[in-house]
Amino acid sequence: MRNKTTSKKQARNWICSGYMWLLVYTFICLVTCPTHQAQAQEYVRGFNLIESDSFLFDAQDKSKSDAQIAVDEAKALGANHIILNVRATMTGPYSNELVPVTAPAERGPEKKRMAKLIRYIRSQNMTIGLRPIFFVVGPNGEFPYNEERQDGSLKNWWHGNIQPQDPNRWFESFKVYLDVYLPLAALLKVEEFTIAAELYSMTVGLEDQWKKHPYGFPGRWLQLLRYVKSKLPSSRLMYDINFTDDKVSSNGFGVTGGELERWRYRIVDLADRSDPKEKEIWNDLVTFWSELDAIGIDVYRSLASPKQNLPKESLELVRTLKLRTDSFATQMDNIFSEISIVLGVDKEVIFKEIGFRSVEKGFIDPFAYAGSGDVKIQHQAAAFQAYFESFWEPQWPWFKGFNFWEISLNPTRKGELDKGFSPVGKKETEDVILKYFK
Repeated sequence: MRNKTTSKKQARNWICSGYMWLLVYTFICLVTCPTHQAQAQEYVRGFNLIESDSFLFDAQDKSKSDAQIAVDEAKALGANHIILNVRATMTGPYSNELVPVTAPAERGPEKKRMAKLIRYIRSQNMTIGLRPIFFVVGPNGEFPYNEERQDGSLKNWWHGNIQPQDPNRWFESFKVYLDVYLPLAALLKVEEFTIAAELYSMTVGLEDQWKKHPYGFPGRWLQLLRYVKSKLPSSRLMYDINFTDDKVSSNGFGVTGGELERWRYRIVDLADRSDPKEKEIWNDLVTFWSELDAIGIDVYRSLASPKQNLPKESLELVRTLKLRTDSFATQMDNIFSEISIVLGVDKEVIFKEIGFRSVEKGFIDPFAYAGSGDVKIQHQAAAFQAYFESFWEPQWPWFKGFNFWEISLNPTRKGELDKGFSPVGKKETEDVILKYFK
């Protein structure tokens, strides 16, 4: 009888032990299986770096350069991707020429410096994006450039509303600018290359401002994309579209959303054009969209109204800001769904720029790169948290990650007294990023 009882106890123990190991095995599978890993790791977790003054892209063997320190700071925040923004200028909105910031004789040394930094980034197990951008400056180099018009009004010129006198020559100059960096990208096999960013008037057009070319030049962009693809067949090629509070007229309604809303209008509302010229432009635009490997979004939307009373407590503030970010996520989902239905093409979407200065109400007009304001890290952190909750957590099928603007190479532009975009040294903001990036 004792043996039978012992056998039953042993059987129960074996069964319990078996269930325990089954639970452990299931947990291990959930954590380590490829599907779960892909789901956890598929998002881009990136930061933008940009040169300024004497702080350059470089890497050193003994003491680390400012750029290496910035890379380390990004990695400490959970980054798996670094975007290197290289720069050019365009003097005035009507110019046909882009001039790289780096002087011709210095471009060879620049490439060697960048190559060392790219290799260092790779050594830290992160991927690299190369992103040529440019700024519109005044005749004396003033930036931002505000032109005083005859009626006394000021016109703010930036890369999104340029009107080159000779668009064909402008595109030739733009290609020459890209050719400065394409060989470097090819030799080092960078994982991502951005062919352009936020060139609203040149891509989908600003007919209310530039009536001579109301639809932009999508055919030229398609040619340029195919040229870059021939040089970088394995890189993720992207064009970055701005998503701002600017209104776009569509069928009598003023819809906010800036360039992204104009893309939707051009592709969806203007489909099935009967005019041959309009049909050709539409075909070029949708082919350009279809041949891009992913769509970049530069997000600079206000999360509150200037006179709005805002909660002082952090959780309540996040809930308030999230009302806006939720609406932005819904708007973007509608846009990408409509384009997908019209074209039969789904696109991955990566936020290439998203950022807020660490000042009070820095989430209002966040595109203001400089200005006054009192330091308020809580407001920067709350804005980041709202975006994570609206875009990162829901797992939208098109959403594939964030690249924050920026981690500065200048070591003085960080910490609790800094009013800039960098999250480094700002504990509340760092904690929000680490919660999701880590």
